[in-house]
Amino acid sequence: MNRNLSDYQKQYSNQPYEKYQVSFRKKKLIELLNKYNHQNILEVGCGLESIFLDFSSYDCITVIEPAEMFYNKAIKDIEKAKNKNVIVIKELLENSLSQIIGKKFNFILVSSLLHEIPNQSIFFKALYDIATEDTIIHFNVPNASSFHRLLAVEMGLIKSEFQKSDSNIQFQQHTNFNISLLKETVENNGFTVIESGSYSFKPFTHQQMQDMINADLITEQMLNGFYKMERYLPNLGSEIFVNIKKTK
Repeated sequence: MNRNLSDYQKQYSNQPYEKYQVSFRKKKLIELLNKYNHQNILEVGCGLESIFLDFSSYDCITVIEPAEMFYNKAIKDIEKAKNKNVIVIKELLENSLSQIIGKKFNFILVSSLLHEIPNQSIFFKALYDIATEDTIIHFNVPNASSFHRLLAVEMGLIKSEFQKSDSNIQFQQHTNFNISLLKETVENNGFTVIESGSYSFKPFTHQQMQDMINADLITEQMLNGFYKMERYLPNLGSEIFVNIKKTK
C-alpha cells in the first residue's frame, strides 16, 4: 500500500475523537520524555500538532514532516512555542539523512506513524543510521488488542483483532500491531526494547466515543478516568508503545 499523503491529511483532520486521543498521547509522551535525556530531540512526523507546542524542556528539536499541510502548520506553530529552537524539514526520514546524521539526538519520537509505513525495513535502517548507542527511540501505534477491538471480536463485528477495520483502511494503516508484534518488529530490525506498555484506555470506537461526548454521556472527568484505567487493565489501552535502543 503506497501512502497518499494528500488524502491522509484531509482524512486525519476530520477524524472524530482524535483531539482527545492526541491529548492523551501527548500526556504519555511527556511522562516518558521526562524519564530520559531529551536535550536534542528528533520528531518524525508531527501531524497537526508537534510536541513542541506542549513541551519546551529541550535545547533543540528537529521535526521531519513530509505532508505539506502538516509541515506548513508546524512552521507557523513555531511562533506559539515557548522554546523556539525548532527546525522543521519537509521530507521523508530516509531522504533527510544528509541533513540530520551526526546530530546525536538523545530522544527520537516516532508517534502514531509506524503502522502507516509500507516499507518498514527502509525506515528502520534510517533510524539505525541516525541513532547513537545512547539514543532512546519511542514508538507508539494503535493497539490491535485494545479493549474496544477485543469487544468487537466478541460481538462478532470482526473475526480477529488483526482484521482491518474501515478506519484502518481509511487512514492507510499498513500494519495492525499488538504489543508482541511491535516488540518483534523492532527487535528484528536491530533494536532492543527497554520499556513497553499501553495507554489511553477507551471502551468504544472513535466514532462511538465522539457521539457519546456530543450527547453529554461521556464527560471530561470520565475521559481522564479512562486514561488511568490502564493500571488495572494492562495492555488493553487503545495505543501501545515501546522505548528502544540500538542492540549492542
